[in-house]
Amino acid sequence: MRNFHTALVIAFCTILAHAQATQSDDALLHQARSKYDAPFERKLQSFDCAVDFNWKKHWAETYRVGDEGTDDEIEKFIQPIPNRVTVTREDAVVSSGMTEEQEHTLPHGGMAEGLLEHAVRFSLRNWLVASNNALLPSTGTPVHFESSTSGYKLNLKIQTYDVAMTLTRDMSLQSMAVRGSDSDRQEFEFHPGPQGLLLSSWTMGEDGNFKPGNRLIFNFTYQSVDGFQVPAQVVVNRESHHEVWHYTLSGCKVTTDK
Repeated sequence: MRNFHTALVIAFCTILAHAQATQSDDALLHQARSKYDAPFERKLQSFDCAVDFNWKKHWAETYRVGDEGTDDEIEKFIQPIPNRVTVTREDAVVSSGMTEEQEHTLPHGGMAEGLLEHAVRFSLRNWLVASNNALLPSTGTPVHFESSTSGYKLNLKIQTYDVAMTLTRDMSLQSMAVRGSDSDRQEFEFHPGPQGLLLSSWTMGEDGNFKPGNRLIFNFTYQSVDGFQVPAQVVVNRESHHEVWHYTLSGCKVTTDK
């Protein structure tokens, strides 16, 4: 009986210690998530901006395939297009003010316009992942934090994969990857903003192959619009194609929940 009682006490203490460790991990996850700016959780419904893009500057720093149009065609038909983008919690929608049929009548079937729209849409969709606080695990996800020399290591399982994240002491996410594999590694830089950490840079491997020369690098700067931090200047660097896309969002208007 005494042995049974001792075993029961040990088992109870083990369960209690596990519960305390889990609670600590939960508390750290909650603390980490609270550090980030999440504008759509602060009644932002959407923002709408003009997309300013300089094709002449673009060609000066980007490899040109040749099927986008001549300089004269770009200057006459493509540069004047008044592109705008509307960003909601769910998506980023780019509009040229033309129908799809009208875009197809542009030089070379509207190839240049289509490339720009894709760069804007793709980069802002990635920004949305961060702005929706979806990079970190959601509250209640089983996770485990470990202290490191630079801050924390966060371990979790996504489906059948063991995923490791690194964070600084202020809970700024630095990297994530499947444990034991660097091919799908992703790296991040955040900086402090008025309402929390803001995404400055996101680097990922194209087609899941993270190596120099095959990376996609997104950089963001910010502007304040009615108390919300939204992208101001965005740079997309596609290393494999020697493409660099610089665009600016201007004249932004926000819509909020009443």
